[in-house]
Amino acid sequence: MEAKSGNIKNQMYDWLVSEIYRAEEVGIPVAVDGKVYSSQDADKLNLMMEDSYYMKSYEGDQGGKIVRIDFDHINECLK
Repeated sequence: MEAKSGNIKNQMYDWLVSEIYRAEEVGIPVAVDGKVYSSQDADKLNLMMEDSYYMKSYEGDQGGKIVRIDFDHINECLK
């Protein structure tokens, strides 16, 4: 994904929204900081996001199928 600006929040927002759209296509819910969002909530998501980095993680069932994608903001980014 190509960032539209140098702003961290805009880059993270663009990434998260694109991930939400892809996940919706296959029926997987996406949560940001513990709250589930859909593509219809994109404006709300932009308002609540912090100007920081987000980390993506997956929640799976016992069979290994992905059942939810989580994004959590992180305070420090290790380089």
